[in-house]
Amino acid sequence: MEHLSEEDPLVGPVSSAIGDVQPLLRFEFPFRKSLMRLVYRGDFRSYSAEILKNSGGMSHFLDFETHLESSRRLRLDIGARYVDTITALLSLAPGGEYQYGTQPVVVEEGRLATGLELGPTQSMELGIVQSKTTFQPGATAALFTDYQSQDLFLHYVVNSGPENQVYLLLDRQHVTQNGDSLLQPDDYRIRSIGAGYRRVSAQDQASEFKVAYTVTQFTEGLWTPFQGLTLEGDFNMAPSPQTQLHFKLRRAPLISFFNVSAYYINEAANFEINRALGRVMGLRFLMDVQDNTFGDPILVTLPQPGGELDKDNDSLIDAYENLLPSEGDVREDRVVTATLALLWHASRAMDFTVGYQHQQSRSNVEATGKQGDYHIFDYESHALVLSVILGWK
Repeated sequence: MEHLSEEDPLVGPVSSAIGDVQPLLRFEFPFRKSLMRLVYRGDFRSYSAEILKNSGGMSHFLDFETHLESSRRLRLDIGARYVDTITALLSLAPGGEYQYGTQPVVVEEGRLATGLELGPTQSMELGIVQSKTTFQPGATAALFTDYQSQDLFLHYVVNSGPENQVYLLLDRQHVTQNGDSLLQPDDYRIRSIGAGYRRVSAQDQASEFKVAYTVTQFTEGLWTPFQGLTLEGDFNMAPSPQTQLHFKLRRAPLISFFNVSAYYINEAANFEINRALGRVMGLRFLMDVQDNTFGDPILVTLPQPGGELDKDNDSLIDAYENLLPSEGDVREDRVVTATLALLWHASRAMDFTVGYQHQQSRSNVEATGKQGDYHIFDYESHALVLSVILGWK
């Protein structure tokens, strides 16, 4: 069951049953210290609500990874990812557009990294990540912008122990948008310098944390640049054989499609616990909180009427006329997601899951509707999930 904003004057709340089938294929080819992995996940879903009838269909997630060690001192990692889905199924809403989205999107990504040992305790890592995001034709396509990014990174790594590594990092990211250059930059760069820490415990629970000073630069020089600390953390722990904990943290500027903001600061914390309840039962709890602060105040009024942005000559940007009550405000969102699920291992090849998920988005942005002002980016979702998992090795 999904709900849009209670205040939305056009759609209002939408309740829908969702049928979902997710085939998963996983292939691994180990060879000495090298490994090749291919994972495919499909997602076929259908909606009972009439307004969402045309939003279903098949999504595809394909991941390829290769780890090669040609010698004791040289290693190579190659990866590729292809996603053909809708925005609602992505882990992060593109451009900060936090509403339940059925906009079709294709993501293509390639990764190449190499590591070279410089001595008994020192090594160098160099890599590149190239990605392209394309939004397919759809009812909400005008809210999104195709973009490409290229990320180069350099790490100087020191082994501080058999399980620990510390490293210095240099990152450079170049983002190109194919959008309206009158409101959004079509070219900007992000540079970072910092340090990180990695640990792999005896239980093969990897953890990593990095902090950096990051600066954004826009070629046109018209948008407010970001300068400040960013961080990213991924921690895995197993306090007991029955309990696994997973924490994720992030503070970073992410690409924005909203109004005149080139980016938004995403501050996210994610906590997940998996607990075995005997031999055949398990419990899973997940909590995710994201705070987003956009880079520039909302702009609606133009210095003079007319032009591409103001076809009706009223001195207001046509696409954002309804946001006039919030002009001059900096958009701030909070998105909270909580999931509780109970798992039953019925047999070696069959699991049953029953769970509840709640998601809520609250924003300070108000828009003008037919019945008055309302919070256009507020969103709430309640879902009862029943699933059957079949698997073979």
